[in-house]
Amino acid sequence: MKKLVIVVFVLLMVTLGLLWYTKITMETITSASVPEIKSEDKQTSLLKITFLNVGQGDASLIQFPDGEKMLVDCSIDSRILEALGRVLPYYDRQIDYLVVSHPDADHYGGCIDVLKNYQIKNIVYNDVKKASDKLWQWFWESIQKEGANYREIDQENVWDISSTSIHFFYPNHPVKDLMKTDLYKNYNGNNLSIIMGLNYANHQVLFTGDAEVGLEKYLMDNFGDKLKSDILKVGHHGSPGSSNKDFLATVSPVFAIISVGKNTYGHPSERVIKKLERVGAKIFRTDEGGDVTCEVGEIVECGQS
Repeated sequence: MKKLVIVVFVLLMVTLGLLWYTKITMETITSASVPEIKSEDKQTSLLKITFLNVGQGDASLIQFPDGEKMLVDCSIDSRILEALGRVLPYYDRQIDYLVVSHPDADHYGGCIDVLKNYQIKNIVYNDVKKASDKLWQWFWESIQKEGANYREIDQENVWDISSTSIHFFYPNHPVKDLMKTDLYKNYNGNNLSIIMGLNYANHQVLFTGDAEVGLEKYLMDNFGDKLKSDILKVGHHGSPGSSNKDFLATVSPVFAIISVGKNTYGHPSERVIKKLERVGAKIFRTDEGGDVTCEVGEIVECGQS
């Protein structure tokens, strides 16, 4: 009887062992068949642009499909840090490309704070020097200390970043040469702004800095239909000196983004608003709805939350 109990006990243990082995084996097979996707491995197939609400000034964050980031202009002061904090996690302190369209304080002033608080890999600038301007001197010193790769836009060029084609239309000559032309003399430094188009999935986003009518006409004469874009960052905060009707007809934007805040200049002009409406653009203003987020993929969508 005692031997029988031992035999039964042994058989029971063997059976339990086989059941346990089978369970472990099945779990291993299942986990191998469906590998876990870690969050850092996930990539979006969209190009995302956030036109940040920074008051009277410009700042736009571009997030490429592979995770690289480009900041276009930085507002006038440290408010850019709060704006970036709305769209980036606090621990993300790297920006791959910082594009400074031109040296007006409401475009580059906050870049000093960005350079202090973020690691910048590449700095893109039109190379206009304002040695008599103390704020610009501080900005330029900050660039030197950063040790980033400095890239001057002085000719038409096309870069490829994460399936995105970036067409630098202008400046298409060194600025020291452009300053001798009527394009500069009859207007001002706004017409030295970096003008660039981002093309992703056959959709284009056009950044125009503070371009005024003279530069808009120059762009039409030199680039024509290449300017056609789904999204237009409206020039010079909607100033009446920008957004020529022929230029808007050439660009033919589906969405028009006006980066603007409380100001004494009358921006955006009511005439500009009407011209944008006439070309059928849906208008977003940062002063009325805050940050504007656009996603570009098979379709283009823009909105404010």
